[in-house]
Amino acid sequence: MLFCPGNHVCDHSIRRNFKWRGKETIMFKRSLLWVLMVCLLIQGVFVPRANAETAYDDVKGHWASEQIQFLTERGVYKGNGTRHFYPDKPITRGEALALVNRVFEAVYGPLAAPEEKAYLDHRYPLRKEIEALTANLQVLLDVQTGFVNEYRPGDKILYYLHLASQGQLMKTPQKELVDWWVPAQYLQYPLSREEASMILFHVLAPYKMRSMNVKPQDVARFFAGYHGWKQPSGYPDTASPYAGAIREFHLFSETRLFNPYKNMTRAEFAAVLKRLYDFYADDAAKQFRESQQRQQKAVNLLLTAANHAYRTKNGKWLDAYLSKPAQESIAKIALPLHDYRVALTLRKDDTDKNKLWVAAAYADPKVGNYELEYLLEPDEGNPFGRKVTSIKFIQK
Repeated sequence: MLFCPGNHVCDHSIRRNFKWRGKETIMFKRSLLWVLMVCLLIQGVFVPRANAETAYDDVKGHWASEQIQFLTERGVYKGNGTRHFYPDKPITRGEALALVNRVFEAVYGPLAAPEEKAYLDHRYPLRKEIEALTANLQVLLDVQTGFVNEYRPGDKILYYLHLASQGQLMKTPQKELVDWWVPAQYLQYPLSREEASMILFHVLAPYKMRSMNVKPQDVARFFAGYHGWKQPSGYPDTASPYAGAIREFHLFSETRLFNPYKNMTRAEFAAVLKRLYDFYADDAAKQFRESQQRQQKAVNLLLTAANHAYRTKNGKWLDAYLSKPAQESIAKIALPLHDYRVALTLRKDDTDKNKLWVAAAYADPKVGNYELEYLLEPDEGNPFGRKVTSIKFIQK
């Protein structure tokens, strides 16, 4: 019956067999389509990572590719449309300063508005970022010491780079220069390891001092010891104390010699920046498990960053530090969110140990004396792991 011309039964069987095979084909195609869709979905998850890893054509397989990639993903390296990173070329002084600030702000956000510096060449394209670094460092020092300082760490960094450009040591000269200027040309010089250690010493000095219970005169004495090279260097091939001072932070690879006059490559500095980023992030995350004093400083830094975000309408960092109800509360009050120069009072919630109440007294010409009470609750949206969820205004 399978081959019987004119036989309708055979013809029907053939048609039925064909239809069944057609259904099998359709089911197979649908299954294949489903598999392809799953593959595309998986590819969609992983392709951004693959694309990110090849953001620069000349770092594939480079020893610092992971550090460069990590920092690129967080906006520290901008790319500016180029596919080349030039990892083995020297990093310049000016670029190094801007990158240090980008790392700081990638973790904490900006703390203060940049202030124009007369000693800095206005033609230098990264000038604003360097001025932002000096502003952030000043607020950081004030918050960590607990008072407003006359000492200007950002200014000192540029001053010592100026001295180095003149062939002088980065230490207190016999006669301090009053009229000095940093031209764009100096900022485009390659950065030596000793210059990098000097910059990073000033960046990390507030963290070294925060456990010292310092007074204003102690801050001046602390820096004078390093600027006068009265502190030990920690390395046999340099008398400069800056590298030894930051050894505890493990930013540079541990070696017997420091090689202070060796210029740093862009890749080498990227590795240092990645370690700096990790220090900032890890340090902030554990502050609310530390002493009451350390928690006060952490809250002050958090509120300072939040206040700057509020004043500049920086939505990203405002959302990171303040919940929507807290943002609405401070908008109704129409007063500054915080001033880091005031004293803070902390107390644990009576019923929930994860809640922290913070009170601070302020004064404003429009309303006179008043108090703000903040409620901080756990949140992973910022480096401190705490977010302001409520703000209460109390007229005094």
